[in-house]
Amino acid sequence: MITKLFLRNFKSHRDTRLEMKPLTIISGVNNIGKSSILQALLLLRQTYKNNRLRKGLDLNKPLVSLGIGNDVLYKFASEPILTIGFSTEDDSYEFNFDAGSALDASFLPIVASPIDYNSLANNSLFSNDFQYLSASRWAGRSDFPLSSYEVNTERQISLTNGQGELLGNFLYAYKGESTFNYITVGEEPIVLLNQVAYWESLISKGVTIDVQQKLDKTGFSITYGTKGTEGKKSIDGLRAENVGFGVSYSLSVVTALLSAQPGALIMIENPEAHLHPDGQAKLAELMCLVAQRGVQVIVETHSDHIINGVLVNCKRFEKEGRGIDRENVSMYYFNGQDENHAVQYEEVKVLEDGKIEFQPLGFFDRIEKDIDYLLGE
Repeated sequence: MITKLFLRNFKSHRDTRLEMKPLTIISGVNNIGKSSILQALLLLRQTYKNNRLRKGLDLNKPLVSLGIGNDVLYKFASEPILTIGFSTEDDSYEFNFDAGSALDASFLPIVASPIDYNSLANNSLFSNDFQYLSASRWAGRSDFPLSSYEVNTERQISLTNGQGELLGNFLYAYKGESTFNYITVGEEPIVLLNQVAYWESLISKGVTIDVQQKLDKTGFSITYGTKGTEGKKSIDGLRAENVGFGVSYSLSVVTALLSAQPGALIMIENPEAHLHPDGQAKLAELMCLVAQRGVQVIVETHSDHIINGVLVNCKRFEKEGRGIDRENVSMYYFNGQDENHAVQYEEVKVLEDGKIEFQPLGFFDRIEKDIDYLLGE
């Protein structure tokens, strides 16, 4: 598990140091440097998977594409060396890349440093115990391609840009796999597809899911339905194009969370997208349960419902033992840039009863401002 992250001269991060926990929440205003946190880690992974990390850094494809050296080097850097570093419980790694000699290139050569590259294979960032789902993940689609190696060998839900385009293949391949039971923690395991369907039915009331391989074996289809309750007939066989967009948009997130084992790393952008506040609260609950079990979940969010959902589950853990220990949560608010356009951020510490130590200016206070205005004379 990553315990610390360090960025120097990377995009707007002149000198950023974050403490990472099982659940790390990154929030803040737009265009301020939040996504760059995830991008830095993705650059390391994609270069490692391309078998080039010993030589340098691939800026483009397949996980993220950032352009050329000039695009990723902090504009006011005192030296043209870009650094991405992180620590785990056992090791520390610092990767230094020469952006100055590659301002117009898509590959940054590495600056020699004592790194045990053989040990990287044991880290979830570089192993099969990893999933990344971007804000541009597939939704509103019923048909998914076949990609046997990425799914069956590397256990990936995404192939390019965190789209989740392998979801149909993944669910079909592992639908009968036994998973930890997050429905009633401590009870008998439950197979993946059944548990995915259960949590989706909480996030999007009463929805059902079915995944099938196409007759020609070249792809997969996911269809949806509704449960028959209170005398109503059930419906099935609905294409994603004909159900709420949030249903299919959240499905890859739920699948990634439920299929992960302790020690895995999951990175998610905007899990709240297209979901009703109640659905967001349920998704926040699931993320907390998964992180408490030992899966590292890094989330970028713009939603106060996700933030409040995490705080509720911190309090629930204290009162009921279900949710997440506040000591397992890191929360950061990126709130601006200084005169040299370097990122500024604050840690938002969670206290007892799900309270926060202080509320930074602009930290999800829009509703308070609006209510004050509406209630004022």
